[in-house]
This record gives sequence, C-alpha cells and structure tokens, in this order.
Amino acid sequence: YYCPGMESVWAEIQQAAGEFQHETQEGTIEYFYKTFGRNENLLKQRMMFLKDADTGEYVGGCAAWFSQKNGQEIPIIHWLAVIPTYRGRGCARMLITAVMKIFSREYPGQMIYLHTQPSSYQAIKLYQDFGFCIARRDSYGTATNEYEGAMEVLKTVMEEDVFTQLKKQAID
Repeated sequence: YYCPGMESVWAEIQQAAGEFQHETQEGTIEYFYKTFGRNENLLKQRMMFLKDADTGEYVGGCAAWFSQKNGQEIPIIHWLAVIPTYRGRGCARMLITAVMKIFSREYPGQMIYLHTQPSSYQAIKLYQDFGFCIARRDSYGTATNEYEGAMEVLKTVMEEDVFTQLKKQAID
C-alpha cells in the first residue's frame, strides 16, 4: 500500500506505462497531488503497488478511488498501470483483484466505474473478464463518454469475438 513519499513511485510507474509522456516527473507528481490530494490516510488504505520480490522493482499500481456522479460518491478503479516489461504476467489482474476487495468492503453492492481509452484495448478485455461493461452513454466526474469513436477503434484492434461480446454487453 501507499506510504508517504511514494508519489515518485506512482509517477515512475505511470510514465513507464506511457502516461504523462510530455510531462516531467515533477509535473506528474503535481498531478498526483491534484488528483489524490494529500490525504495520506485514505491513500494508505486505497492505493496499492505491486513489487517484484526478486528485483525489488515497483512494477504496477492502482487505486480504489472515488468520484462524483449526480452528486453522489461512486467507486472508481483509478490509474491502473503496469510497466511494459511486466505486462502479460497477471500483474494488472492481481491489482484489480485487490482493488475489488476494497470496494466490496467500502462500497458493498455498488456499481464500480472506470474510465479508459481505446488504446488500452488489452486492459478493456481484462475489465470485461472482471464483469465490467462498456457504457454507451453513462459517464461520471469529468470523464467524457466517447462510445462511438472508441468502438470504431476497438473494432480494428480487438479479436472479432471479443469485440462482438463487448458490444453485445454494452450498457446505457
């Protein structure tokens, strides 16, 4: 779990995963504070990191966070990232599993949201494996729903049967 000072670890993971490519580490850490605030107690309970036991390298991270929707607090999977050299090894699956346990305790029975982009089509398949559905219209916080454009991209990069299932399971 997050410990004070791990903002730089979060920033390094995010940048290695391809986020914040045009930002300095300091700028990425500034974004961290803007997004998660300085509430260390909540971060200690809801942000986790995955570390390679052999090398000691931090290889991924994710937060069981929250946002607003229609004036209500909702649970969101936030900033799931795994560095490229560790992708395909089950790291993201481990992080999502841990986050889902937090949600079952903190938000029992509530719908869980996440926001992603079509370029993360492998993650979209993983989310689908966990029972998440793509939303045709729904959104939360400041996230914009770009369903039509996303589906056009996903159609070109996903396996046909996976894409068909994703489209079939879409919700409003």
